[in-house]
Amino acid sequence: MKRLITAEIVTREFASGRLRIAAPRGQAIITPAAWSKASELGVSFDQTPGAVAEPAPADGGSCERQVDPSGVVVVRGQSVRLGRFAGAGPDKQVGLTDVVTGKDRSPMTAGFMSWSKADSFPWTLDYDELDYVLEGVLQIGIAGRVVEGRPGDVLYLPRGSKVVFGTPSRTKIFYVTYPADWAGAPKAK
Repeated sequence: MKRLITAEIVTREFASGRLRIAAPRGQAIITPAAWSKASELGVSFDQTPGAVAEPAPADGGSCERQVDPSGVVVVRGQSVRLGRFAGAGPDKQVGLTDVVTGKDRSPMTAGFMSWSKADSFPWTLDYDELDYVLEGVLQIGIAGRVVEGRPGDVLYLPRGSKVVFGTPSRTKIFYVTYPADWAGAPKAK
């Protein structure tokens, strides 16, 4: 069954932060009103054969993705819009968007995360994590010490670590966690 893309769908996708909508040739029908609305909003249609429609995360995070029939996933870095990470606490404004997950048949999850000094938060890792610092200074508080990473640095946090994710001002990182389904994996001891 072909997916019907209407002006309403374009408006909804735009509101969720998407500037590109998956509409593979032969698998989607784009109404004339949808083409007009897309042009008005600056939204484009990805009509490549491997284009996949991703549901918008409930927290508002999004990104443009292409999934090749081979399974290769391309995430357009400039399209990443961070959603709110509620796991940091109700009063924290931590942005997070997973861009590759177990849904991609990946054994790892990868994504982007950002926060300011006031939004630093404690966390126990039930998974292994690599953090690549993109902007600012990442501070990892662990066992009474602080380990810092700056743009271009990579930090490895082993499973079972009890840390405080912090920053003296603000930071943005790219992370990779293993396993992808760490929430369903046995807890670290």
